[in-house]
Amino acid sequence: IGELVWPLIPILLWVYAANEGRKLLSDLDTTSSEGILSFSNPLGRIRMPDLTEFRNSWSELDRKHKSFVDEYKKKLTESANRLSSKISESYEGLFDSASDSSLVRNTSLRLYGREGVTGSWITFGILLFILLLFIWWLPISEDVESMSWSKAFQVSNVMLTLSIFILMAFSLNLHTGVTGMVNFGVIFFVGVGAITVGVLTAPQEMHGYGWDILPAVIAAVLLSAAFGWALAYPTARLRMDYFAIVTISLGEIVRVLLAGEPLLRSGPIASAIGIGNFTLPLKKWWFCGSDIDIGEGSVYLSADDCRDDILVSSPATSVSDILNLGDPAPYFLLLAALGMICVFIVWRLLESLLASPWGRILKAIREDEDVAQHHGHDVLTHKAASLALGAAIAALAGAFWAWKLTGFEPTFMAPAKSTFLVWAAFVIGGAANNRGMIIGASIIVLMEFVFNVLVAASSPDLPLYTTANRIDSLFEWLVTDQWAATKAFLILTAIGIAIRSRGIAETGICGSAIFAFTALMLQDKSIDAVTNLSGDVSIAGANMAYVKVMLVGCMMLFSLRYSPKGLLPEVPSRPVRPADSGGEPE
Repeated sequence: IGELVWPLIPILLWVYAANEGRKLLSDLDTTSSEGILSFSNPLGRIRMPDLTEFRNSWSELDRKHKSFVDEYKKKLTESANRLSSKISESYEGLFDSASDSSLVRNTSLRLYGREGVTGSWITFGILLFILLLFIWWLPISEDVESMSWSKAFQVSNVMLTLSIFILMAFSLNLHTGVTGMVNFGVIFFVGVGAITVGVLTAPQEMHGYGWDILPAVIAAVLLSAAFGWALAYPTARLRMDYFAIVTISLGEIVRVLLAGEPLLRSGPIASAIGIGNFTLPLKKWWFCGSDIDIGEGSVYLSADDCRDDILVSSPATSVSDILNLGDPAPYFLLLAALGMICVFIVWRLLESLLASPWGRILKAIREDEDVAQHHGHDVLTHKAASLALGAAIAALAGAFWAWKLTGFEPTFMAPAKSTFLVWAAFVIGGAANNRGMIIGASIIVLMEFVFNVLVAASSPDLPLYTTANRIDSLFEWLVTDQWAATKAFLILTAIGIAIRSRGIAETGICGSAIFAFTALMLQDKSIDAVTNLSGDVSIAGANMAYVKVMLVGCMMLFSLRYSPKGLLPEVPSRPVRPADSGGEPE
């Protein structure tokens, strides 16, 4: 019976609906003398009144309402004009031009905060001052005799690394923050710059080409810019997620080529993987001065020989005397100075370009390509120009990275050491704001050096030894006693609910879910697999890089959660409206 009835139900419903519709159409009365529309249905007789009188009443009410609103607006405008006139008369001549501009700045700071020009610069200055103090605070060895030289070397190393990451962040910001192209392949352009400079400047006997530094850098920048320009055309129709996949692939292709292509190698052994023994900029001048020759047939075979000779007068010894370092000033001090000069030049160049009409076109493309195209802008050409400029900046960063390493292998292009950290600086600093790139890169680089100090703190005589031990203990507790960590996060959840703090409650819920999952799924077997059956998980000091990556990721999450626009958000263009002859704003 069921097999017979169920297929008939839709047909019976359709027949019933058709019959009811026929009744409605047959009973419809459009000629009623009372102006009433009537029809019959199974529920009885329904009568619909004529709406003509109702429409007339509504039109009259609407007319009276509009008249009242217009009269109210007129009176309000007259009152505002009278008030404005009285204020102008009362304060006429009170402010000169300087105080007027100060008033405008204070108003901008109050209204826009970090998204205003004044607020952005004030925040940038405060954060930069704090970070510079942090750089000076970084601990070093307690050897009194070499403390000054070690501190100079440490600060130089930090500033050189910072200049590299700032240049990479500038490149990413131009591509992603300003133009709207999601680029996960900044390391591709960086690798092109580093490899080109290394191979071209290596001597011919070291399987290089023996170029001078400046032509090699120019060639690297132009080659990377050409790659950036060419990348725009085959990817013109790709959405931003597919464009990101393409850029990731390009970075991996270069890394694999660096590991397997014999032409991308230099050094005493051609078969050795990596690039080394290339010329470093101004190193001979820094340690030997301009009057001493080095090489075969000379007293000094290399610049390092000049450094070791206390009788040689050079810029390094002069700087050492000024700073009272004892030994010749480290070469990284010169590289750091060159890097910071390049950062300043690139920063000013980008600020000028982004304030120009071309910068506004790039932002228009970021917001809506169709609208930009409708206004007559060649979107593809502007994207290509943006990619080329950003690629050139990244190549310059790659050149400094090669000089810092003095020799490198494919591992320097690992995403966790490059792309991930640059994106972290981009997210934390603030998209489309070059000041934010400086702050974000500074935070990431300083975190890197702090963790380097923690990794090296293996004995009580070294700085931050106690802090490293505490991190080891916390890491071991999180890994081995996950149910206790789950309970701690549940308590945090209860606290968040009790004080009605959504952020604390969400943090507690997420943490308890993660550690409950790991307690159930990743048990002692996974610990034994990671530690080679030793079961010893107190490895934070030896593998602090994992903790560093975890904390950088947490910083990105907290930044996106509590400050989605970053520490220094984009400052929109807010030009001052000109005034007409009567002094009223247009």
